[in-house]
Amino acid sequence: MNIIKMNKKFKIMLIIISAIIIIIAYYCYIFEPNNLQIKEAEIKLKNLPEQFRGVRIIHLTDFHSKKFGRREKKVLKMVSQLNPDFVFITGDFVDRTTKNIRNCKEFWKLLAQRYQNRVYGVLGNHEYSNSNHYYLKRALSESGIAILNNENKKLFFKDEFINLIGVDDPRTSRDDLAKAMAGADNELPKILLAHSPDILNRIDDYKIDLILCGHTHGGQIRIPFIRPFWTPTKFKGKYAKGLFKVKSSYLYVNPGVGVTFFPIRINCPPEITLIKLEKQ
Repeated sequence: MNIIKMNKKFKIMLIIISAIIIIIAYYCYIFEPNNLQIKEAEIKLKNLPEQFRGVRIIHLTDFHSKKFGRREKKVLKMVSQLNPDFVFITGDFVDRTTKNIRNCKEFWKLLAQRYQNRVYGVLGNHEYSNSNHYYLKRALSESGIAILNNENKKLFFKDEFINLIGVDDPRTSRDDLAKAMAGADNELPKILLAHSPDILNRIDDYKIDLILCGHTHGGQIRIPFIRPFWTPTKFKGKYAKGLFKVKSSYLYVNPGVGVTFFPIRINCPPEITLIKLEKQ
């Protein structure tokens, strides 16, 4: 009789444990990686032209797209609802394993068409580790997204402009900040797009007002009060996600839209960042 009771208790415990494992797995692998959040940050810059006051910038990063799927469609819908003035993308448009570049290109084209001449990006390490690297670069260019490769542009809004600077991937040492900064107007604010916060090691000789990065995925697994243990940068978990003041520069690290390697997120949902510019 006791053995029968013990067997029943064991079966109940096994069912409870199995249910807990299934719930945790669903949350980590399905729910949170698709629970795309909108985070807002107001950045006050010196010498910001009057026309740029209140300008709305969407910062996206680390799609790791393998196709034009549900996540990409959700990004298009949410960005459209935010009605930004500009869209900046800081690399890893695709995953290193992505094969269907043509299908991903449809996503990029739709994004570029909705915000014509207002979508800018830089490349990340997964663009270079993808076997279709050369076709991928051409597909991005043909989609209408302006890729900044160690160069700067005058970012016009109405009849005024600020400096937009983009460097090639710092993670793989393809960045050339000196080349990217050449000719920039030092009297006006400078926004730098870089895939990885590793670019911080190179900014000491330059006045940069705002740096936008990705690459870290926010750590993907975040335990409260503990620094993330997986952030693939030279700074480890120091600049995992969010807004920082680094010397005279603002740094915003977006935890990204997609996942890679470990396809899970815990206490670190994917993010669309809405940045509002104001005058200091």
